[in-house]
Amino acid sequence: MELKSKASIFQYLEYLENSGNITRDKIKSRSIRINNLIPYFNEISAGIPLNTSSDNIEYIQINDLLKNKNSNCFACKVNGNSMESFGIFNNDIVIIDKNTSYNSKNIYAVEIDNNEITLKKIKLIDNYIIIEGDKNNYQSSKYNKDRIKIIGKMINLVRSY
Repeated sequence: MELKSKASIFQYLEYLENSGNITRDKIKSRSIRINNLIPYFNEISAGIPLNTSSDNIEYIQINDLLKNKNSNCFACKVNGNSMESFGIFNNDIVIIDKNTSYNSKNIYAVEIDNNEITLKKIKLIDNYIIIEGDKNNYQSSKYNKDRIKIIGKMINLVRSY
């Protein structure tokens, strides 16, 4: 950066720390940790789709959740029981990767009619998308392709006991 003054460097580091991009240890010199924050939504439905609102978006440290860090991810807390047969339970946190291609074996976050987001397995058949959950807790639903937007693929699950 060709800075001649250490004070300028400290100002930049202070700016990065105040903006949440890095964390510095006050006791150890040269201890900088880059923060990889991803959006954390309070809940994603694993039952009846919920209305979405971006008013209360929080952020979660991805370093604490993933081994493969990807800045194109976000986390959601699961609300509902329609994915229990797939090992996804109420209050689990799922990590969704926005860069994805369709595979019928994966689980996806999908948006219905531009305002409801749910976590389900999906099947593409002609001009329709079938959304499937746990057969015991959720009936499959069939939608026209133009009503559904695939937001991303679930790549990780975090469960607290």
